[in-house]
Amino acid sequence: MRRRGNSPLRTLFIAAVLGVAAGIAQAEDLDLEALRTEATAGNAEAGRTLGEALLYGISGAKQDIPAGIALLRQAAEAGDVAAQATLGKVLLDGYYIPPEPERAFALLEAASEAGSTHAQITLAEALLWGFRHEADPARAKSLLTTAHEAGDPDARRILGEQLIAGWALERDVDQGLALLEEAIAEGDDKAQVTLAAFYLYGIGAPRDRARALMLSESAAETGNGAGLKDYGTMLMWSLRDRAGSETILKRAGELGEGAAWSALAEGAMYGYLAGRSRAKFDDFAEKAVEAGETRIAVLQAERQMWGISMRASGPATLAGLEAAADEGNKDALHFLIPLVRDGNHLNIRKEPERARGYLERYAALLSADEIAQYTLSIDAAKVRVLSAYPALRDRFLARPELKSNWFGEQLYKANPNFAIYLLQGAMTADGSYSGKIDGMATRRTINALWRACEATRHFTDCANDVMQPKVIGELLAR
Repeated sequence: MRRRGNSPLRTLFIAAVLGVAAGIAQAEDLDLEALRTEATAGNAEAGRTLGEALLYGISGAKQDIPAGIALLRQAAEAGDVAAQATLGKVLLDGYYIPPEPERAFALLEAASEAGSTHAQITLAEALLWGFRHEADPARAKSLLTTAHEAGDPDARRILGEQLIAGWALERDVDQGLALLEEAIAEGDDKAQVTLAAFYLYGIGAPRDRARALMLSESAAETGNGAGLKDYGTMLMWSLRDRAGSETILKRAGELGEGAAWSALAEGAMYGYLAGRSRAKFDDFAEKAVEAGETRIAVLQAERQMWGISMRASGPATLAGLEAAADEGNKDALHFLIPLVRDGNHLNIRKEPERARGYLERYAALLSADEIAQYTLSIDAAKVRVLSAYPALRDRFLARPELKSNWFGEQLYKANPNFAIYLLQGAMTADGSYSGKIDGMATRRTINALWRACEATRHFTDCANDVMQPKVIGELLAR
């Protein structure tokens, strides 16, 4: 899994793309034996269908990743376009098996040329963000346009999102809005949620919370509570309407948005709900766990660490996170490693080597990319002298496929000076900075960072604090 520091709206976009790219869930259990017989006889379509079922553990099949991959490879080699698209994405992501970028792009290009909108969207996402390939926004736009013109509703929605937000494509709000409004008119509830988020956060369009709520309510009528979750979360954290935010988030949770229960638990923990807020934590946390929300382990750790409604204890915090990681909770692990790597300046010491021990202990829960990212961040946390930066920089530059907003934030948190050093070097190379490359946040450095920040989606945050982790993280990812 590749983690990025995302705004709520960009998180919606990425989740939508992942859901589109999977595109294989079956409503009913399959006749697996019949499919196996047909696949053995050389039926590529049957092999692909069975391979997807085994790979993802769906449609009544017990997950068997090696068998699923083998079947998909056979079907792809036999010319099954859908198999090429699915296998290409799997080999690109590197989630189920180690990534094979060259083979992935070859498969996706072939499937795209054959008219697979699934492959076109997967390729477009990779090219938009420069994932395992040099970024090519123009090609990405062309692929999305082709898929949209072929009638793919997801491509239309994604293209509309990108044109409004201007994250990777040149902003064209009018065209983007037209695409989303067209999708909404045809009953696309995801488009309603996306457009609601734009109005809610004022991205690409004037902030209009009334319009955002109307769109979210409309999506909720179809059973999609994602817009209500976003709207309720905004109300809660802004303290605009404590009781109202709780009501809206409960509705979202009852519609199947497990993250709404997590938001309520977090709000209760920090006293952002009405009444005896903290007393509500346990009930909301239980509902979140029932909904499959693994982030509750992190909230429990934060309560223990800071002493919220209990006695603060660093050792107990780490023990709880270890127990959750032992059960396979990746959210807990992604909280545990940075916490020990950096310390919390209160009851948990900075211990990079202990963090490395956790990385080794729980390696099975992480992708190869995540292990490499954490390894570099841990090494950065141990570096204290400027003379050691060049070698670490060379390691960073040698692995461009590891770049992401999340990884940039991790480097910044592990060693702020090294992160600034990297950006000073990059800005010197593009001519936007002419000061010393020493990792120090001088006035000249901050001014250059502010100018670079203008080109990111965090422009509204730049004047407040260009040194925010999310801003530095995105600049490093670029």
